[in-house]
Order: sequence, then structure tokens, then C-alpha cells
Amino acid sequence: MKKTPHALPIEHQRGLYEAIFRRRDIRNFLPDEVPDEILARIIVAAHHAASVGFTQPWDFIIVRDLERRREVKRVFEEERARNAAQFTGERLRKFLGLKLEGILEAPLNLIVTCEPERFGPAVLGKVSIREVEVYSTCLAVGNLWLAARAEGLGVGWVSIVRNDVLREVFSIPQKVIPVAYLCVGFVDAFPDQPLLETAEWAARMPPRSLLHFDSWDSRTEGAGHTLAELVQDPAIWRGLLDGTTSKNE
Repeated sequence: MKKTPHALPIEHQRGLYEAIFRRRDIRNFLPDEVPDEILARIIVAAHHAASVGFTQPWDFIIVRDLERRREVKRVFEEERARNAAQFTGERLRKFLGLKLEGILEAPLNLIVTCEPERFGPAVLGKVSIREVEVYSTCLAVGNLWLAARAEGLGVGWVSIVRNDVLREVFSIPQKVIPVAYLCVGFVDAFPDQPLLETAEWAARMPPRSLLHFDSWDSRTEGAGHTLAELVQDPAIWRGLLDGTTSKNE
């Protein structure tokens, strides 16, 4: 294998890929409190996400108050019913059987917000794409999720909720966007597969089918292309998880 001079040591690579491939959207939590030192580490990891123009548009609201969480749960149930109305038959039955939040079970909830134009309207890199601060905040959520997995913490993103309610319940200014409402806590176990895959709601698409070469129109699933074959080969990453990958030589 060709040596890459700036690659992390193999054990660090393994830890990164473990966190990525073993991360799950968690709905069931243990009641154990999350120690502040662990919570601090995952927040600092989130704060080290990339941001366009180094805007760092995120804030973090730590939510332990049960009354506020009960109000979020009430609105979740309303929105869940509205979501259910779009499905029929077997799809509806499956939807109603899914557990989609752990708002009250988790020892804490965490809201990641985005403040566009935090440093004024002139933002490096924002002239052509106005939503860059929201995209950057999503990178912070990703960092937090992976760091939490490395710490043995489960995270569940509750998307069936309304931002107007979150602003009201948590006194979030109108100019600030609630991006992610997260449930955070320890778990009995991390499932081998994503919840929705286990429930046969959806399946992971083969990565080869998502490749395009030089233009969107060149979407042939990469037949005969080396990269297309590699992304479809589990051996390309599985060795990093089971310890069989050799060091760069």
C-alpha cells in the first residue's frame, strides 16, 4: 500500500471509521446522567467543525428541564400524527410501529442552533450560496454525533417537531434557526443496523449507484470503473474495523 505522509496512525484511522460505521440514530436510552466532562468533549468536537468563512454560527442549548421536554413531546405527537397522514396501508402500519424519539427517556436533550450573519451581513463565501451557515451547522451536528459515538453515547435526532415551538419554549430569538433537536444518553447497546433498515422501512443504497463521472448525465453506476468497484467492496473499509488492515508501507 502506498504510504501517505500525512495519514493518521492506523489505530486512529480505525477509531474514526469505527465511529462512522457504528454510529446509529438512537431512540432508547438509559437514565444514567451524562458526566459534564464527556458532554464538554462532544460539544468542543462540534465546535471544531468546518464553517464557511469561519463563521462558527452554532450555539448549543442543553435541556434537562422536564417541563420543557414534555411540551416538545406533546408537539412531537401532534406532528407525528400529521406525518402519518401521508402514508396508507402497510407503510402506515410500519410508521405507527416505529419509535422515533427519546425526548423524555434520555437524560438530556440538546438543541443545536444556527445564527446567520452572526458577524454581520458580509460573510466570506456566502454571496453565491445564502444557506452556508446552516450547512456549516449541520457539520457541527455530525462532529457531535461521531464524538458521542466514540464516547459510548447514543444520539437521536428528532426531526418531527416545529421550529416555531422550539423558539417559543426555549426563548430562541427569531433570527436564530433551530437546526437539530437531539436526545443524548447512554444505551444498553448500539444496534448492528440502522433502525429504519431493521424495520424494513428503507435500505442503504449501493454507493456505486450514486457515482457520476464528470457530469450528472454520466451515471452508469460506474460499470468497469475502478472507483465504482472499490466503493462497492466492503473489504476496502472492513479491515479497519476488524483490525486486519496492515500499516501503510
